Amino acid sequence: MSTRTAKIVSTPTAKVPWWTGLDRSHWNAMLGSWLGWALDGFDFILITYVLTNIATTFHVSLAAAGTLVLAAFATRWLGGAVLGSMADRLGRKKAMIVGILVYSIATFMCGLSWSYWSLLGFRLLVGFGMGGEYSAGTTLLLETWPARMRNKASGFLVSGWAVGGMLASLVYAPIVTNFGWRALFFVGILPAFLAIYVRRTLSETPEFTAAMDNATATQPKVSFFQLFSRRWLPMTITMFVMMFASFGMNWPILSLLPTYLKTIGYTPGAVGHFMFIASFGALLGYWFSGFLADWIGIRWAFVSTLLVSLGFVALTFLVAGLGSGVVLGILLFALEFTNLGITGLFPKYITDHFGVEVRAAGLGVTYNLGAIAGGLSPILGALLGGAIGLGPAIGVLTLFWTFVTMIIIGFRIPARVAARRVDAVQPFQERRVSVE
Repeated sequence: MSTRTAKIVSTPTAKVPWWTGLDRSHWNAMLGSWLGWALDGFDFILITYVLTNIATTFHVSLAAAGTLVLAAFATRWLGGAVLGSMADRLGRKKAMIVGILVYSIATFMCGLSWSYWSLLGFRLLVGFGMGGEYSAGTTLLLETWPARMRNKASGFLVSGWAVGGMLASLVYAPIVTNFGWRALFFVGILPAFLAIYVRRTLSETPEFTAAMDNATATQPKVSFFQLFSRRWLPMTITMFVMMFASFGMNWPILSLLPTYLKTIGYTPGAVGHFMFIASFGALLGYWFSGFLADWIGIRWAFVSTLLVSLGFVALTFLVAGLGSGVVLGILLFALEFTNLGITGLFPKYITDHFGVEVRAAGLGVTYNLGAIAGGLSPILGALLGGAIGLGPAIGVLTLFWTFVTMIIIGFRIPARVAARRVDAVQPFQERRVSVE
């Protein structure tokens, strides 16, 4: 009897595109949330271009006008608390719509302000709405996309803020030159139309719907208060410190670099070009961060990228005063690609550490309380700059807070805090979401 041997030939498996499995509902969620971030960045950056105009109109000092920027930072946490709790109770979609309407209408009203104090009041409302939109919109997207794709979703989402800032830089000159500074805020009503899109196309997230179906009558109704319970307070404090450090490492550059470049001889036009290059670097860095996290893990993505950024921080401020615009542009691109771009992973990183019942409030409160460091950065930079010079001050603040951020993430402090929690409802292993 003859026997035949079959030769088994292995054929390479076709590489599946990373977006396989995403349908229209996923992309609608991305578009709606991304536009929220883009228009958030657009509205937030607008006022930084017209501070001198405002100071002249209302006869206040430039320092007083500068507090209008801090005002929006100061109320973002409150918006995150109130509208984040609304998102945890009534749904991500409803809270997102409210946040968009609040900040877009308040931005429009800034253009109608009749005094410095009325403008300050409207700016407080702008911050409230932005903080709420951030917590609800971010949670909506990350709970809608599959868990294996959420690193990328987080990076793509945050890139909207960079696009909004770039858009603001493009419309500033033609609008203010032809129509005055107030018209710039009238453009800020555009996000209100996004609320219509969200209302018509987005659905509530499956995770939230399932959590509401399983909710008990004794469960607290306001998730903000749960953040101060024994279960969640350690994590809330840890995430706040981490985000304070993150804003502390990014905002000395974002808020003071234009001023520094002017003091060393660059024209306003050249400064604008440098900042556009830096913003473009951040945009690509946001996109890249999600892919890097999938390749080497989110913890090592943070640590390795921030380590590289330290070199670019030192080189940037060593080269800035030497007069080589080409080299400075390349370094600014690389600096923001690394130091700012990697922060695109923070929405994913934070939501991984909060349960669905407190996720929107936890994200909104910790992120936006940490954002206060952004409002303090110009003050700290100016004070330190008086002693050692503005350029070195920016570098020192950036280096210090970068090290703090690396320590918190590199030593897995949030994961250690979670492991010590006595009555954790869902251990990280059961959620199948990597926080490493």
